[in-house]
Amino acid sequence: MKNTALLILWLAPALSHADVLLNTTIDCADWEQGTQLNCDGLEWPSGQQTVDGNKTTITSVANNPAGGGKGVRFWVGDGHNVNSASLSWNYLGGGALPPQKELWIRWYMRHEAGFRWDPLHFDKMLYIRTVNSIDAIPGFANGKYVLLAQGSPDYYQVATNYTWEDIMGGSVSDGRFHCYEIHLKMDTNGANGVGQVWIDGVLRASNTAVNWSNGNATAREGWRWFGFEENQNAPANGRAMSIDYDDMVVYNTPPPNRDAAGNPFIGLIGGGGGKRPSPPTGLRTQ
Repeated sequence: MKNTALLILWLAPALSHADVLLNTTIDCADWEQGTQLNCDGLEWPSGQQTVDGNKTTITSVANNPAGGGKGVRFWVGDGHNVNSASLSWNYLGGGALPPQKELWIRWYMRHEAGFRWDPLHFDKMLYIRTVNSIDAIPGFANGKYVLLAQGSPDYYQVATNYTWEDIMGGSVSDGRFHCYEIHLKMDTNGANGVGQVWIDGVLRASNTAVNWSNGNATAREGWRWFGFEENQNAPANGRAMSIDYDDMVVYNTPPPNRDAAGNPFIGLIGGGGGKRPSPPTGLRTQ
């Protein structure tokens, strides 16, 4: 049952100083794209595309058992950007909150068992957007996990050497939920932004000299919203296969937990990344 008693000061005057912007186990009614969505501020922005008749859904079969609630199930097919409708969360900037210059985002994700690529060109998990297509994009690129600085002179400023095979234990998905977390801090001079990446609770990349903004003053105001599971290239499964998202948490101040090197992070469920109340629904950006 969702805890709606505490709203983490979402309506208070000092709203821009809130620590937890989102914490959702997707504990809401079953949903299918094409119908009204009301779940912890998640939105279905557009898109009726299906993959072999499969639609994006919120369902208990997509749940990460470590977190309770339900999960979001997307579908992808072979080729380039053959996917069911994406979702978004639009409350980083506008409406109740200003653009955010620093964020920690953690989520769990599962590729259906046996999922394979030929080859894994890219899989963009989140698009964390400013207003000028200068975006931060965590996901895979050329087989390795990266945090892309799209719109900057160098996309690969925060890149790991950690591969799909390292995560899955082989060339095909192990069918398990894996924990992904990123830390973003906007630069002020083109050389002092921060980007960090954790996979399954282990820090895999860290750069404190990132140029996120490419000198764009509007981008430097901060990130405003994000979409997830928007595009990918070269699944090779011969049929539609599912990708599940669950247990997403967003902070705009340092989380209370620390990784092995002492960095603030949200962390794993049960390992210090625990539960907090979800924000209210029904807000709208301006």
